[in-house]
Amino acid sequence: MQNKKTIMAFSALLILVFHLWINVTNLLVEEYLRQLCVIGVDLFFFVSAYSIEKIEKYEYKNFVIGRFNKIYLKFIVFSIIGLLYFGWNISRFIRIIFGIELFTKGGGSFLWFLPSIMLVYLILPLYKQIDKRYPKIVPVITILLYLLISIIVSLFTNYENLFILTNRIPIILLGYYFAKYNIFTYLNSNKARYYISTVIILILGIVISYLVYINHFKVTWFKELFYILYIPLNIGLILLLNKTKENKLSKLIGSITLELYGIQMIFGFKIMYVIFKYTNIKILSNILVIIILIIISIVIQYIFNLKDKAILKFNK
Repeated sequence: MQNKKTIMAFSALLILVFHLWINVTNLLVEEYLRQLCVIGVDLFFFVSAYSIEKIEKYEYKNFVIGRFNKIYLKFIVFSIIGLLYFGWNISRFIRIIFGIELFTKGGGSFLWFLPSIMLVYLILPLYKQIDKRYPKIVPVITILLYLLISIIVSLFTNYENLFILTNRIPIILLGYYFAKYNIFTYLNSNKARYYISTVIILILGIVISYLVYINHFKVTWFKELFYILYIPLNIGLILLLNKTKENKLSKLIGSITLELYGIQMIFGFKIMYVIFKYTNIKILSNILVIIILIIISIVIQYIFNLKDKAILKFNK
């Protein structure tokens, strides 16, 4: 993968648009594109899984501690801010920081993506160890178990909230196996192959996702199936973005994705409301909201970095 930061930056902007964009027109295509921005999360899962497989040597305990310090400590800080800003009771705060709310509310839980990605960092390295020992049987068993459990849960339980995470398992596995089998290297060995594959997969993804959207596609035997049907579009975008040249802006946004996600979910809706109230111009409000949230995220990241430097200095 050549342009990880570009993919991450694009993903972060997709998520921001999905949550806060004010539709400028009444056209169906604009609402379709906004709803499609939900795939920003899938791109993050793909990149994370790809990165885990590409790590050649690491000690599991140190790896998890490193991810915890980089991701979960920030999640706890954002949760404390949420506690104060939204006025939660202590009981909910505890359920949030221990990940309990993720399993009871799914996507409705506070910053659900952060404990979810932490689970990926906890589980996927262990999966990697097993997969190395039994490379032929592990992916087959994993997919069969995933499908079986998903169908059983869809038909006989009310835990469909969790499908916002579990139906990202296929894209996580794809990220992992793209890295393991050097798919990017194989495609890059022939430019025509790379670009033809990208165009075909991207067009297929757009067609499928549009049909899913306009037909409100749902099946009772497999809840939230659209996450899986969006996979061709995800792969097509990843292949396209991987060939997009990095620049200072993409590197900047790619480095503040966690902060941007946390800030938008806490203060984003309020900022959007205030800006639109005073401008009353939809497109201007959208642009201003994006710029303001990026600036706030940069400041928040700077504060976190100062904290990290202070801890390192203290430990020395």
